[in-house]
Amino acid sequence: RLSFLEIATKHGTDKVNPHHYNYMYEKYLDPIRHKPLKMLEIGLGCNMAYGPGKSYYTWLEFLPNVDMYYIEYDRACVEKWSQDMKNVKVFTGDQADTEFLETFISASGGGFDIIIDDGGHFMNQQITSLNKLFPIVKPGGMYFIEDLATSYQESYGGKKGSGTMMEMVQELLDDLNRNVGGPGLKDGNTVGQEMRSVECGEEICAFFKKGLG
Repeated sequence: RLSFLEIATKHGTDKVNPHHYNYMYEKYLDPIRHKPLKMLEIGLGCNMAYGPGKSYYTWLEFLPNVDMYYIEYDRACVEKWSQDMKNVKVFTGDQADTEFLETFISASGGGFDIIIDDGGHFMNQQITSLNKLFPIVKPGGMYFIEDLATSYQESYGGKKGSGTMMEMVQELLDDLNRNVGGPGLKDGNTVGQEMRSVECGEEICAFFKKGLG
């Protein structure tokens, strides 16, 4: 069977060139790739020079039993391309809009095994989405955020000390380690209360939900 790297290369997504997200996805998703999975990806790729849908075709081939959802803010792009997309549910809205996310959560029913944020990459988008959507990841599920280099780019709001996504990752690590065995943290991040661990690679972090029990 083809690896994620081979499938992604075939379809032309930037997840493997120039990025190297294949290391993370092959490590954690390859062992479960043939299971029935409910997955959300934020960002259809409408703003990419090569056009939308590259990751969509990659995921459909890599995860043959996936129940696929997308969030995309570009309504015109969605209307144009959704007619060519099968086995997918696309919701149009801004990932930083909490009211839209509430509507999505209600309509989708939550319970996602996998969520991937490859959306607008702005700090408020990444942070708002993680705070609102991590609670609807299934126990034992995974939440990935790509393109974390934007935490160091002012054009995306990535100014040091201003509350970047990577600064939130540091806060989560602090919460995970500073009170082991003690009472629940009262001032910790709400994501951290449900998070078992976090792992980061080059421009990508994975947040793992605590399991049942």
